[in-house]
Amino acid sequence: MELKIRGEGSYSKTKQNILDYIAGPNRHKKPAWKDIWITMTINSLNYDSIEDLTDEWVGKINKIGFQFHTPFVKGDPLWMPFGDKRNEVVERLIALKKRYPNFVVNGINQLSLMKGNWGGIGTTPVQCPSWAILSLDHMGRVKQPCCIGSADRNSLKPICEQCGLGCYSVLVAQGIKGGN
Repeated sequence: MELKIRGEGSYSKTKQNILDYIAGPNRHKKPAWKDIWITMTINSLNYDSIEDLTDEWVGKINKIGFQFHTPFVKGDPLWMPFGDKRNEVVERLIALKKRYPNFVVNGINQLSLMKGNWGGIGTTPVQCPSWAILSLDHMGRVKQPCCIGSADRNSLKPICEQCGLGCYSVLVAQGIKGGN
């Protein structure tokens, strides 16, 4: 999985950097782990590792969050289509939330939303409150249609109807709705 997407050794390097930071310089009795949250973007290659990853990081960092991969092109092999397999993964995430209620940052309502399309039609947000988060690129330009989009009008757009992004689902789970 790691080799196919990020390159061989990338996860090990990232993990070691985090552990080195935690062990790092004197922080005047403030534990570094309280500053660290990680997220996992679940896709068709890594969905079997959610429990292992969670168990690996409990006690080392403060929080873990989950979202599903959102494709930018139809037929993206990393996308986990809505249906039985994805629903089963969401149920496993809910079980992790119940097992580690203070560690898994996603709420049960938010996780449940990840079973189906709540975000939009094509590349247009509908019920997604993308308006509620101002997302800027490195030049300060507004990203469209949301935080994983681009400020460049000619670039590919995320496919909203296949969205798996956690940052907006938390708003929808709290009752905030409506596209741009």
